[in-house]
Amino acid sequence: MRTGDIKVVVPARLGSKRVMVKSLRLLNGKPLISYILDTLKETKYLKNIYINSDSDYFGEIAKESGVNFYKRKPELATSESLIDEYLYDFMVHEKCDYVAVVNPTSPFITPEELDAAWEHFASNDFDTMLCCEKIQTHCFYKGETINFSRVGKHPRSQDLEPVLALNFAITIFDCKKFIANYENLGWGVYTGKLGFFTTEGESNIDIDYEEDFQFAEYVARFKGSGEKSEPQYSPIVQDLLDQNIDPRN
Repeated sequence: MRTGDIKVVVPARLGSKRVMVKSLRLLNGKPLISYILDTLKETKYLKNIYINSDSDYFGEIAKESGVNFYKRKPELATSESLIDEYLYDFMVHEKCDYVAVVNPTSPFITPEELDAAWEHFASNDFDTMLCCEKIQTHCFYKGETINFSRVGKHPRSQDLEPVLALNFAITIFDCKKFIANYENLGWGVYTGKLGFFTTEGESNIDIDYEEDFQFAEYVARFKGSGEKSEPQYSPIVQDLLDQNIDPRN
């Protein structure tokens, strides 16, 4: 397994437009960014945490949370600036072997998943590891099928090759490879050999739009209540179950 200095970047731009000041908006009474900070503190590997932001507001959050703060230049925090640019800036100023970018927009990912992501990266020879949701259904792009053929009988979804949709809950980079690629080609996010780590269930909730935040609010409230959802059935099915009869037979 690879070893080295790992630094964790939690990006938080003040000028988010799709959801205003998204990372400081309360989710079930707690700032969104605090969810991922608290989760990171429970990991085994991802302890060296930096909030990366253009705003001193996040400097205060970092101080309160006991993590580091890296102030991003204003020109790296516009709606036009890209992740490649602010990560290159961070890597050349904060020397380390690896950077893990963990997004506050994925509030429900667990410490165990984040540790598993690092172990997956460290056990392989990836230069870049991307986090994805595995979607196993019939997919089209611009009217053309992606993971099945439209010729012949309709295939079962369970037999399809899954499509991987990036959610960027955690992305891990080899800094030397990223920096070299950025300086030679002008970009870095998809540097070198790519690896993929998949998340499941509520860890795939990625807050980009207002409706995402509303959905996450319901999830956070339910999780905070401590309630459990038990399966319930219509009376005719429940009657069979009470008799230890499988209704599918």
